[in-house]
Amino acid sequence: MDRFSIAAVIQNVAAFARDSPLSTGIVYIRCLSYFSSAFNKLANQGLLPNEKKSDAKPLNLDAFVNPDQRQMDFLDKLVRLRKQKESTSVPLLPNLVVTQLLDFNGPQETIPVLQNPLQYGIFIDQFTGCHLIDLLIHNGSDREAAQVAALLINRNLCNNELVASLAIQAFYTFLKSFQPKVAEKIEEPTEVEKVRVKFVRNYVKDANPKTEDQLLGEAMIKLAASANEAGLKDFGHNIEWVGYVLSGRIGEAEKYLGQHKDLLYKEILELSRQVIDKLIGEKPTELINLLDQAIKECKRTDSFAEYLNARVKVSAESLEPQLMSEYLKSYKEWETGYQRALEEQQRIQNIHDRVEKIESTLRALETRRQSLWYFENKEEIDIQIYKKKVFYPKRWFGKKKKPKTVDAFYVPPEISRGGN
Repeated sequence: MDRFSIAAVIQNVAAFARDSPLSTGIVYIRCLSYFSSAFNKLANQGLLPNEKKSDAKPLNLDAFVNPDQRQMDFLDKLVRLRKQKESTSVPLLPNLVVTQLLDFNGPQETIPVLQNPLQYGIFIDQFTGCHLIDLLIHNGSDREAAQVAALLINRNLCNNELVASLAIQAFYTFLKSFQPKVAEKIEEPTEVEKVRVKFVRNYVKDANPKTEDQLLGEAMIKLAASANEAGLKDFGHNIEWVGYVLSGRIGEAEKYLGQHKDLLYKEILELSRQVIDKLIGEKPTELINLLDQAIKECKRTDSFAEYLNARVKVSAESLEPQLMSEYLKSYKEWETGYQRALEEQQRIQNIHDRVEKIESTLRALETRRQSLWYFENKEEIDIQIYKKKVFYPKRWFGKKKKPKTVDAFYVPPEISRGGN
């Protein structure tokens, strides 16, 4: 029986409901997946292979950035670790970090972390990207799945049939439910904060920055070349055409439609027509006329979605073992490096604790020594008191008078600790 049948779905509901990483306030139940249960179990596992405790954490950043075990957000831990000079010695496995991010913060906050690797130190790989796209597609996070696909494309990781087909599926799902995203206006601060840095970047501000939808369209165009190399040329032509439309490259879209309209599915042409209608701004009248004519004359009326879905399943079945073996190899390397970093951090922490203990002992001894100051200098104090005794001068009748009262515990003001 095929694993994508209803029986297999029912068997996987309980496991994925318990291990689903999208458990931030809302319970997500994974009923469908392009991958096998073994793949998803490997991706969702929360324990190290050598750990036996059920509550053990596979990636514990508290040992490096939060030794006091204070309440701290996982994102704050990543930022603090990145700012430390020892950050390069602490390896971060992308899949483990993404799993915890989905668990604590959700997909909307996970994607910006992956999009900013310089700040957080997380560089997505093929295993994490495939698992994340599959997870987001089947949980209704279409835009986030497309953003993950764009990350894989920008890192040139769509170099095999599985990753490329999953990226196309992510973009197709995103286009079916496409809603333009309005860019938020960022107010520039009036006060300029001067900060001393070790280097200066040649940052040139773009007068017309591209929107998120335009960047996704650029990624679709770039994906076409990878799809052709992976044996998905037919899908590559269709996704490239929609990429020209979404990125706003109208002239190239008209030229492409005139040259490759026989290769485009009617379903894709109709989908691109809907995208144009939803885009904000002036509508390209000439492109719309050409597109309407191409829809009427299109002969490829078979289902693009079914063909793509079947191709993704076949790719998953054939290339899944290779992806799992590569991940297990990288996991073992990460585990070795992580344990080494953990031991080094423990050694440094032990030295720090010993230094603090020694300093505390020295401070206690100094306090006790100051308490015994009078008894150590008692004889010298008595000598100085004797030398400082005051006698009144002789009176006219020749008598020498002494003070009326003698205070046995009197210490002259000239005598102090500073004087010793």
